[in-house]
Amino acid sequence: MKKILVATHEKFAEGIVSTANLILGKQENLSFINAYTDEIPFNEKLEAFISTVDEKDTLIVFTDIFGGSVNQTALGYLNRKNVYLISGINLPLLLEVVMLSEEQVNEAKLKEVVHASKEQIIFANNEINKNNESSDDDFDL
Repeated sequence: MKKILVATHEKFAEGIVSTANLILGKQENLSFINAYTDEIPFNEKLEAFISTVDEKDTLIVFTDIFGGSVNQTALGYLNRKNVYLISGINLPLLLEVVMLSEEQVNEAKLKEVVHASKEQIIFANNEINKNNESSDDDFDL
């Protein structure tokens, strides 16, 4: 079974998972951990979650900042079979991974999805300027 965990500083994880559930409907395989929002240490929260994941499951963990404390803690689980860690989460990336079928989840596909998600980061000012310069019609963006 494919399981997805979003773990971030503060409540970013909860917010992005809530948004994904709004767009796609409630996803039973999508969980989150808000780090540093209470007295329970993040490493204990992560260990508790990991203990619920079966060896046969594929676990995809998303974190917010590569090199940050949440990511550093999650790195400790990469020695487990079928665990993938992706840092720098954004909504298009999360949605695409959630929509992957069990059969599609592998290292090559995840690398492809990460690469494609980077294309979703756009400096809109440049795009508007390019479109305005090349457009001869009266349509606004």
